[in-house]
Amino acid sequence: QFNVIGIFGDPLVDRKTKKGLLFNTHLDTVGPGRPENWTETGGDAFAATVRDGKIFGLGTADVKLDFLCKLRAIEKFRERKLKAPIYLVGTCGEEVGMFGARYLIQSGALNPRYVVVGEPSELRVVYAHKCYNIFRVSVGYNRVARDARGFNRQVSIEAFGKSAHGSYPEMGVNAILRLMELVKSAQDAGFDLRLVSLSGGDSVNKVPDHARTQFFLASHQLEDFKAFFAEYCDSSGLAEAFRADMGAVGESGVPFLPEVLFPALCDVVALFGGVAEELGGTRDETYNPPTSTVNFGRIIERPGAADLMFDIRLLPDIPPAELEQRIKATAQKLAAHYPGLNISVTRERMNPGLNMNWDHALMKACQEAMNETGIHPSGEGFDKKATSTEAAQYFQAGYEAVVFGPGRSHGNSHSPRSEEHTSELQSRFGISYA
Repeated sequence: QFNVIGIFGDPLVDRKTKKGLLFNTHLDTVGPGRPENWTETGGDAFAATVRDGKIFGLGTADVKLDFLCKLRAIEKFRERKLKAPIYLVGTCGEEVGMFGARYLIQSGALNPRYVVVGEPSELRVVYAHKCYNIFRVSVGYNRVARDARGFNRQVSIEAFGKSAHGSYPEMGVNAILRLMELVKSAQDAGFDLRLVSLSGGDSVNKVPDHARTQFFLASHQLEDFKAFFAEYCDSSGLAEAFRADMGAVGESGVPFLPEVLFPALCDVVALFGGVAEELGGTRDETYNPPTSTVNFGRIIERPGAADLMFDIRLLPDIPPAELEQRIKATAQKLAAHYPGLNISVTRERMNPGLNMNWDHALMKACQEAMNETGIHPSGEGFDKKATSTEAAQYFQAGYEAVVFGPGRSHGNSHSPRSEEHTSELQSRFGISYA
């Protein structure tokens, strides 16, 4: 992948002197998710559709239209002599580690005085946002092919949810949690399951809208399980949330997952549910949502291990290093209950928060520009953001940076539909999604 760099004005870059204005917009997107959720585009996320003055399609809000708007706006300066250069950069890899912006900063290819990062902000200037952390919990095990010993009826179940941005987990429906709740309820009802697989999600910074599992039952339990499944779906109003294929006859030598694995996975999710509850005790009403958040975004199968991925967005007053220590200490205690498993925690990524203030010249320039254009005058056009952006990368590197762009972020980014969504059930694992 590559960054795209356009320069208007003086093309010479002096690494000792900051000059010019950099407009930064990331050009990648998260995956589109389930086609049937793209109701406004006929199931095709890539078929841009205009309706009632709005454009629907993958990346329209986050954040490709922003790049096009800047490109057209900069055309007006083509014949003008500029006092300082204008840079327009389309970065790669923002959704998977912001490596395009990181590389651009490290390369020294540009050295701007000011940076404006494009993200949907309803044309409000975002001067502060949360710190973004990704944790991976790996649960290793020895998987041995063994005789089915009477577990010869194969059951495959898919669970469906609604995607949302990982910083607004309450606006989505977490398909992984929904599926784990079903499996746990079946075990609690007395069904002896032998799991073969469990996976879900495609990006940790999204609420997952799809998950799947496969397990085996004894022949005499199959009909009872069919009745249980039907009753579970009907009583909870989730008939459309699952798709099941039951009854295929399995072969001997099925590589079952260790029986202790699923309870361990449930305990790991509960651990982060406890983290979410603890973080919820600290509030800052200037943010939406006003607390730090936890999103269980993905579970990945690989040979001999299952990886659970969590997205945590921290308010500025919560030190990420201390949170990491608490999570790892709690995970060590949990691991002691499962001596046959290898449970480890890694913080894979930490994107810093953004904390601009009124002493910065860029903030004052933004206020003057909004007053002059009539966009959010009288200081009303400034905001804080729950999501993490490339602006924090520039800010940490010593540049003045803010976030600004068209479109709505809350309930819109990383989601095919932008309507508000309220939770419909409380997971027994302690994280309230739906």
